[in-house]
Amino acid sequence: MNLSGALSNAMSGLTANARGTVVVSSNIANALNENYGRRDIELGTNATQSSGGVTVTAISRQANPILAHQTRLATSGYAQSEALAQFATDLEQLWGSVDTIGSVAEQLTKFEAALVSAAADPSSDTRLRNLAYTAESFATSIRSASDGLQDLRSRADAEIATAVDDLNAGLKSIETLNQQIMTAKHLGQDTLSLLDQRDGVLSGIAEYVPVHVIDREDGAVALFSSKGRTLVDGRAIQISFEATPTVLAHMTVGNGLLSEMEVDGAPTSAATGAALSGGKLEALFQIRDDASVNAQSRLDGIARDIIDRFGASGPDATITAGGAGLFTDNGSAFLPANETGIAGRISLNSTLNADATDIWKWRTGVNATAPGDVGDSTLLVALQNQISASLTPNSVALGTASQSLANHILDMTTDVGSDRVRLTASKDSADAILTNFKQMQASDGVNTDQELQKLIELEKAYAANARVVQVVDDMLSELLSI
Repeated sequence: MNLSGALSNAMSGLTANARGTVVVSSNIANALNENYGRRDIELGTNATQSSGGVTVTAISRQANPILAHQTRLATSGYAQSEALAQFATDLEQLWGSVDTIGSVAEQLTKFEAALVSAAADPSSDTRLRNLAYTAESFATSIRSASDGLQDLRSRADAEIATAVDDLNAGLKSIETLNQQIMTAKHLGQDTLSLLDQRDGVLSGIAEYVPVHVIDREDGAVALFSSKGRTLVDGRAIQISFEATPTVLAHMTVGNGLLSEMEVDGAPTSAATGAALSGGKLEALFQIRDDASVNAQSRLDGIARDIIDRFGASGPDATITAGGAGLFTDNGSAFLPANETGIAGRISLNSTLNADATDIWKWRTGVNATAPGDVGDSTLLVALQNQISASLTPNSVALGTASQSLANHILDMTTDVGSDRVRLTASKDSADAILTNFKQMQASDGVNTDQELQKLIELEKAYAANARVVQVVDDMLSELLSI
């Protein structure tokens, strides 16, 4: 090999070393980037030079499409279970447990204790006023739970609108990136950073809807939902949804008072699994249209049972059929046709308020005209017994079995707590699955120790090539000095 050939080989080695250093530096800099595909430099013999040498044939991007698909599915599963678990946790906080201060169960206990105290000394206005306070607090706790539940529905509705906006932006971004990748590939330009961006967008989309990615020969990808609905294939679909500022108990998709999602102008519901099932989007529809509606129905059933127990069918003989009892529908007599939302309207009869001048009506009856015997505790004892009396509920939401008011509240407390435990466990399981797939991806990604070893090897190779250049330069200098 002549001196020019040796010099050419050394220069090609220096060039390859420099490119390798750039690749290693990029890998180390993006070691914590989940969407970054590790780069590897591929070298080959330089066939254009008679003396040989080395050339960079390609910069490859390491990616495992099967593992990426499983990770996206796990992302969808976790996002869905997390949203449902959060709803269950919020609902339990609204309703409260037996030992939670301010819970419905605790307020019922205080109301019952106040009845016992008042029955022990029915002549005491102080005890009767305390009874009025606890009765109003009991009704307030029911209203607060109902109002909080509708707030959760409103929040879910608003989050659906945000999810739709994010999903549209993500799908449009995939469409744009597809075009950029195809153009760059056609022009022979680097597409690796664009592929990283696209994987990041895909991860964001997967949070709302599980997607299946199909690679096209031109470098683009097509996206499909788990039910086979095309999301992106050349053109991205357009999803629309109109948020409702305030969601009330009577508002549903069925009666047209809540918006339904549309895909390219055609109505579809993620909750029924028609087109975009799975992921956080479906969970939000489940919360708004199923879980919260069922919880509200049960709340309304309990509120109606309270009104019925202490109404015309109760022990207070002064309450006539169709008249307002101890508890009312926002001050008026309750009508069975208006059961929906009654939990948010239940209130203590104003005649029995703590500041009422006729506080003695707790002792004699809501519609009594005279104080009666101040030592008569008959009605107060009967009211207390209504709490523990097993009665057949008039609301279908409570079933047909005869139960006490305390048991109705205890059953809901138990069910709400059980749902929270079950859904939280499901979320934890989904989190473990997602974490496992992410760890598998990380193990196949950038290993900084290995990259540093490569960097040391590149430094040694660079030094060796530089030494060859130095030797050739010295030899040429010697020849020229002859």
